[in-house]
Amino acid sequence: MDNADVCERVLKSIGQLFDCREEGEYIRIRTPYLYPDSDVIDLYCRDSGDLLEVTDLGETSRWLRTQTLRLRGSAKQAAPIADICANHDVEWHRGVLHARVRSVDELGDAVLRVAQAAIQVSLLLEVTPRCATVNRP
Repeated sequence: MDNADVCERVLKSIGQLFDCREEGEYIRIRTPYLYPDSDVIDLYCRDSGDLLEVTDLGETSRWLRTQTLRLRGSAKQAAPIADICANHDVEWHRGVLHARVRSVDELGDAVLRVAQAAIQVSLLLEVTPRCATVNRP
């Protein structure tokens, strides 16, 4: 199945608020969802053999880093991300959110799950305590 057919079937299953176009080896799916600073959440899909993969290509973790939240892999940071991923049946590996499906008919659902996980992971910034900077003479 070519990328144009994939885009058409994905858009048919999840609606016209999404945009889908080919970018290199990926199909970029622009979602109507936003990060807390109003950046658009884009997802990417590719055929990886016998599975189709939907991923954020690490954009959510990059977005968090630009907002000064360092993802150090501590248990305290990993637990809420693991809960979010388990809730949406999405994987988090090396800062990348992704879901794999076997057929094009399941792609719409995978796009929605990864997008929701990206939103919830980005909202961790709102609940993460920040250290105050103290200027000493």
